[in-house]
Amino acid sequence: MAVNRVHQRQIVYLKYHFVDPVETLPHPALVVSTDELQDEEGGFYAVLISSKNHHPQYTLEIKEEDLIGSDHLDKQSFYVTHMMSYFSYDDVISNYNLFVKKERFNQVVNKVIDSIFGPEE
Repeated sequence: MAVNRVHQRQIVYLKYHFVDPVETLPHPALVVSTDELQDEEGGFYAVLISSKNHHPQYTLEIKEEDLIGSDHLDKQSFYVTHMMSYFSYDDVISNYNLFVKKERFNQVVNKVIDSIFGPEE
C-alpha cells in the first residue's frame, strides 16, 4: 500500500533494503523529515526501529509513555540511531496511528547526530 504522505515523528511500517538492494524486509521506522522537506524531495528520511538491540551504544529504547496514538508496537523495540535512510512513499507498507512525543523525538535526533557524527566536544 503506497501512501502519499507521512509526518515527522510518525512511526511507519516500510520495506527496508539491507545489503541486497533487491531484497527488502518489512520494518517499522521513525519519520524524521519535516513535511516541507518531503514536499521538496518527494520522499522522506527515517530511522530504523528494531526489536533486537545488537549495538546498544547506538540505540534508544522505545517506551510506551513516549508514544501518542491508538496503535502499538508488537514487542519491545529500539530506535537504531546509526541507521537512517531515505525512502519513497512506495516503500511504505502502512502508516501507524502512532507518533513519538516531541521531547523524546528530540532525544532521538540528538542520539542520531551523536551516533553518526560523534558527540559534540
